[in-house]
Amino acid sequence: MDHLSEYDIRKIMRWLAWSATAVLLIGVVRGRSSIGTYFKLKESAKKLQAAVANLEAENREMQMEIERIKSSRSYARKVLRDKYHVTDQDEKIIFFTE
Repeated sequence: MDHLSEYDIRKIMRWLAWSATAVLLIGVVRGRSSIGTYFKLKESAKKLQAAVANLEAENREMQMEIERIKSSRSYARKVLRDKYHVTDQDEKIIFFTE
């Protein structure tokens, strides 16, 4: 068997490098972990982070509301009356039709 020349070895190495690059590119473009999937996941992560931030803000507001209700009987009565239509024993609710 003849020995390969330096030129042939370089040619084979170049071919292997290009082949490996092509396989990687095809995998990136069409595989399960494609670039499109990456960007979709990135966008989904942004939306989830925004949702978490909104829920944390809402949670803080609710905690403040709870503290306000706990600290003020008159405010607690107002919330019961306004949100849940709870009345005192001597009160009656009158509904008007339009």
